[in-house]
Amino acid sequence: MSNLRLLKEKNPLVICITNDVVKNFTANGLVALGASPAMSEYKKDLVDLLRYAGGLLINIGTLTDENWKLYQDALKIAEEYNVPAVLDPVACGAGEYRKKVAQDLITNYKLSAIRGNAGEIAALIGGDVASKGVDSATVEDIGALALKANKELNIPIVVTGEIDAIAVDGKVKLIKNGSAMMPKVIGTGCLLGAVVASFVGLNNDMMKNLETAMLAYNIAGEIAEKQPRATLPGTFKEELSKLWSFLFQKRSRVFTGGGKVALLCKRFRKGSGL
Repeated sequence: MSNLRLLKEKNPLVICITNDVVKNFTANGLVALGASPAMSEYKKDLVDLLRYAGGLLINIGTLTDENWKLYQDALKIAEEYNVPAVLDPVACGAGEYRKKVAQDLITNYKLSAIRGNAGEIAALIGGDVASKGVDSATVEDIGALALKANKELNIPIVVTGEIDAIAVDGKVKLIKNGSAMMPKVIGTGCLLGAVVASFVGLNNDMMKNLETAMLAYNIAGEIAEKQPRATLPGTFKEELSKLWSFLFQKRSRVFTGGGKVALLCKRFRKGSGL
């Protein structure tokens, strides 16, 4: 059984503590994928919800002292219930405060994976990749960066960019799918963190879990970019949102084999719009 089909069957509850800007986009994306999102930000509520959850996303985009404490509380509760947690260390390379928060969460709490761009991941291990806010420059060898972070932090790593890299247990895989339009839409990276949190606890094959999450997300972006209306970020976002529901709910099949995911969509193959 493919991981995507398994995710649909399990319909995992995914608790998202995330950036205020992207909550609606993230929730709709997870529902389309087949997960069940909850945007909980209150400790007592987290105690009730996390016992049933299949994943937790900590996205530090909207960072305050109060939210820092919330991240800590959520990770403590998640560990108590053995819920896998994913950290998205948004803009941690842009300033010392964000870096301090990210390093605290990595050092003192249990994480199942970290997803970030090259600048963010480099900042976590003392590297120097140019970044401006949440944006990052490209790096010459993204695979080497992911592998170094995986070895130093002892946590599975997903580094996103023009090429994506996944590093687990000292092994690295490169993902070369995706659309150049995706970074131009606010929230696509944050949604990806939530997608990773949906897949991360499916089974014990962490590389397969992360690879499926990345490929499903990136291939959806590729197909959305090919739609006639998707010429600018706004219309691309609309097509991507429609495509998520279409691909992952009723009309598609995802096969895993030979290390690749082939995504077949009947209407897309016929050349019709969505």
